[in-house]
Amino acid sequence: MHLLLLWEGRLNRGRLIVLFELSPTRASEWIREFGERFPESMKWNSKTRSYEVLPGFFVSTSKSRHDLSESMAKYLAIVGLRNQEIEGVPHVALQAGFHDLSTPSPLVFSRLMEGIRTCQAVRIEYRSMQDPKPHSRDIAPHSLVRSGRRWHVRAYSETHHAFRDYALGRISRIQLLERGDLPGVEDDDAWNTPVPVRLLPHPGLTRDQQAVIRFEYFTDAASRVEICRGPMVPYFIQDVRAALLDSEQPPQYQIIVANLAEVKPWLWMPSKR
Repeated sequence: MHLLLLWEGRLNRGRLIVLFELSPTRASEWIREFGERFPESMKWNSKTRSYEVLPGFFVSTSKSRHDLSESMAKYLAIVGLRNQEIEGVPHVALQAGFHDLSTPSPLVFSRLMEGIRTCQAVRIEYRSMQDPKPHSRDIAPHSLVRSGRRWHVRAYSETHHAFRDYALGRISRIQLLERGDLPGVEDDDAWNTPVPVRLLPHPGLTRDQQAVIRFEYFTDAASRVEICRGPMVPYFIQDVRAALLDSEQPPQYQIIVANLAEVKPWLWMPSKR
């Protein structure tokens, strides 16, 4: 309920009934209990028949950009995010701009989740740009990660005796194995290495344009530093379209990586899967 009030600006019984499948009585109890716990958070509006947020609530829950990102992710997990209008369904304000181009197979996703939960190895049939034909790999998965538009699994490859990233959209078959003797997340040194990525407005922008970038991404600070797991650095830089080369100029690139020497060991790593 805290997240609904924070991101939607109001609470009402009907919204809770739909989202959490509550009875009208239970939804009213939730709102009453929330109001008793946070008496300065909201007030009743008889016209909208909703409890509307009070300005002080935003001040009391002010967060850093990182915390806001986590909060938004939790909110979206509750309310969902539709890709487009669906025939026969009323318009909703909150929508994704487009469909996910690489939605993983539910079978692949669930088997990987089971392998992670039970510390079991899995056998996958995989394709890569280096080896486009389907080939078998025995891996020990430890983390599923959504990076930009794609899902990846971080896993130990028994074939290569090293930890690798595998795109879920390139897995065509999967089988759980009765083995759990391969290295796990605690052995993945790269995964457990925090790497700072310092971002700046692109110097090719005008001074006023750089101010826009600082306002949008850096909360008016001169720069922004994000801490990434080592293997996630190239995915993060790609996702924010941060320039790495002199040839990468505005308007296509509006942000640059300022600490290139520090992040370079994590970039363009060979991917022989």
